[in-house]
Amino acid sequence: MEDMPLVGKIQDLPDAKGNFIKHATKKIVFGPKHFSSEFVMRCWTLEPRAGEKDQHVHNWPHWAVLLSGEGFFVIDGEEYPIEHGSWIHVPNNVPHRFYNSSDTEKLELLCIVPPRGDIDPTLMGC
Repeated sequence: MEDMPLVGKIQDLPDAKGNFIKHATKKIVFGPKHFSSEFVMRCWTLEPRAGEKDQHVHNWPHWAVLLSGEGFFVIDGEEYPIEHGSWIHVPNNVPHRFYNSSDTEKLELLCIVPPRGDIDPTLMGC
């Protein structure tokens, strides 16, 4: 960790593997290989109209903050509008998905999960 910078820009981080959303990029801001063994903070950038097609469920929570753009988070079947500054909590075992509702602007979202949660949910059979 001695060679790791203590300050940086999200835009300079490499795109992460395990991106399961079409027309989106994922970057790992913090995680097991970058300062934290207790959580993973991912930055998702969704192109206009991109997002998760179907809801999925798993046994860990999500915490998220919308940095830019606008869209919707669907949690347990209820659709919540999100915009710059919105925060989101998805409890364990609750179906959810999110998407960008803009035709022109990207959506950028920080999402925190435990390390076991940084996977492709479509491979879980959920």
